[in-house]
Amino acid sequence: MDAEDVSKPMLNYFGAGLSVVSALTFLFIKSEIPNNPGSADRTPLMAEPVINRTEDPCVDSSWVDRLSTTYQRIVGCSLAVISGILYGSTFVPIIYIKDHSTRNDSIYAGASQYDLDYVFAHSSGIFLTSTVYFVTYCVVMKNQPKLYPQAVLPGFLSGVLWAIATCCWFLANHSLSAVISFPIITAGPGLIAALWGIFIFKEIQGLRNYLLMTLAFCIVLTGALCTAFSKT
Repeated sequence: MDAEDVSKPMLNYFGAGLSVVSALTFLFIKSEIPNNPGSADRTPLMAEPVINRTEDPCVDSSWVDRLSTTYQRIVGCSLAVISGILYGSTFVPIIYIKDHSTRNDSIYAGASQYDLDYVFAHSSGIFLTSTVYFVTYCVVMKNQPKLYPQAVLPGFLSGVLWAIATCCWFLANHSLSAVISFPIITAGPGLIAALWGIFIFKEIQGLRNYLLMTLAFCIVLTGALCTAFSKT
């Protein structure tokens, strides 16, 4: 891919660095469950599955549940790193096509430079890949997949919201370029998730956590502004 230049590279580096610092700051915010036994907030968000039950209690347990705490952390962090690598490269094919559209010797010569023209292909690829993953999972589980019925409809609604947000991200890439939009958009969700934890789930409490949240918010805002102004 062609390198994307900004008028103020040091400001861009500083903004991207603050985005990383903000992510590390969120790691020190501890989630706590209210101790009030009568609180409605203790109601589980997802009920136990009522399908695929057998007399053997070990059948419903996941292989992750049988791991020690240390190995669970290793597996979780490893999967998070893999997910982050894939997530970070999601726009690479589109940027590659756009960069080669001006080269007459490329098969992508004359391709559109407008990012929204690639939304359908991008979303369809994700849908088909997810379908392949699910079918493979069903085969591995011998047609007895573990599903949570209460999460099916919210999952589809979440997908709709994700599709709308991704369209906005495409527009941001078109207007600002990926080197500007990526640090801003990847830093924002951590703040939004933390706000949900405070006001909706009540899992973030205490003066220490609130101070860390305020610090993280200031870092995110500063990083986003530095990254945005590095283009001007």
